[in-house]
Amino acid sequence: MDRLTSIAAFVRTVETGSFTAAAKALGISPQMIAKHVRALESRFGSRLLNRTTRRQSLTEFGEDFFVHCRRILDGFDAMESMADETIGIPKGKLRVNAPVSFGSTLLVPMVTHYLRRYPEVEVDLVLEDRQVDMVKEGFEVVFRIGALSDSDLIARTLRPFELTICASPDYLAERGTSRSAGRSAPT
Repeated sequence: MDRLTSIAAFVRTVETGSFTAAAKALGISPQMIAKHVRALESRFGSRLLNRTTRRQSLTEFGEDFFVHCRRILDGFDAMESMADETIGIPKGKLRVNAPVSFGSTLLVPMVTHYLRRYPEVEVDLVLEDRQVDMVKEGFEVVFRIGALSDSDLIARTLRPFELTICASPDYLAERGTSRSAGRSAPT
């Protein structure tokens, strides 16, 4: 059994005064609350609650254990609040790598907009056409054009990136139309 869930079940039982009330508060059955409390008692080799059909009370060990468990849950709640605050407002350094063509035309304006929206973020944008080792080189985000090699990293397709080949009529008249472009010269 998950110890944190067992601790929460025990604390809620003490605070509410019964397995039934604790079960309602946590959204699980009273039998499951009882299993969590028994698991803790078994793990620590000591009874936490004196139980009768009408009431329950903490044992001496249970009183001390409750104080420590309450601190653990309060600490965990504080960590969750801290994480929520961190997630809510991005801050810190973000290392990004992208190919030069994509980065200079599409990504730089997006990064500028992002920095205006989240001024506590510092973006280290590296534009280069070589394949980087994301983990070794410390990049959090890497953009790539084309097929990816096998990787354990998470990849998402954003949108197609299309290139257009352009040439002036004078250039085409002098050099001809490329056969690989698949289009004829403008007239």
